[in-house]
Amino acid sequence: QGIAQALADRYGTAGTLAVHTPDREGDQRNHHAHILMTTRRLEPSGELGEKTRELDDVKRGPQEVEWVRAMIEARTNHALERAGSAERVDRRSLVEQRAAALEAGELERAAELDRLPTIHEGPRVTAIRRECEREQRAPLAPVTRLQVNNDRRQLAADRAELGSVSAQIIDIEQARAERAARQQVAGAASAGMEAFKARFQQSQDMAAKIEAERAQLAAEAQRVAQERAAEQAAQEQERAAKAPKHAALSNDGPVKRGRSGPDFSM
Repeated sequence: QGIAQALADRYGTAGTLAVHTPDREGDQRNHHAHILMTTRRLEPSGELGEKTRELDDVKRGPQEVEWVRAMIEARTNHALERAGSAERVDRRSLVEQRAAALEAGELERAAELDRLPTIHEGPRVTAIRRECEREQRAPLAPVTRLQVNNDRRQLAADRAELGSVSAQIIDIEQARAERAARQQVAGAASAGMEAFKARFQQSQDMAAKIEAERAQLAAEAQRVAQERAAEQAAQEQERAAKAPKHAALSNDGPVKRGRSGPDFSM
């Protein structure tokens, strides 16, 4: 309860606390508690307000986690001391504890700390172990930190290889997409060029047709002009041929006309 209250006081959040006793089939030392806290601060009105950003901050977040670990360590050890227990908890890793023991000259303590840390197997593995015991089946092999580290390294290597293969697949797909895009652009350009050629040829054909019609009209106009010129020349020749006859008639004098017969004039 003190730990939950300390978290609420520091971050201004609301929380709930559940104390669990050991399972009847499990380790009877497994007294533990679950503390759930909100990710937003609790306003005086009882409503949730802003988020606790300091826990997510890249720089301040690790410092806050260390404060929480130190606070839980201090309160737990204080409770153990009040209960008259000699047991203590230490938030430091085994490597850090062993280094401190060697520095203090506590060789036996350092030798005791020279071991692989245990791992939390989780409720699923615990349930399988209990089932094996009830049904008298072969138990699961113990899981060591060394095995877990090896498995994690292998998993990291597999993930790295998978990432490399995925990157190659992505590169291939990207190259295919780029090639398809280039082909599409080239196809569009080719189609555009063909359309341009067709329009250009159409305009050339139209220009040739117009030029042919112009030449035909010019030839027709020339023919008409020639016919008119020939007709005018013929008319001029005809008039020129008639001109001497008119001149001869005018030189003989006027023609006297009268009645024929004896002249009875006085």
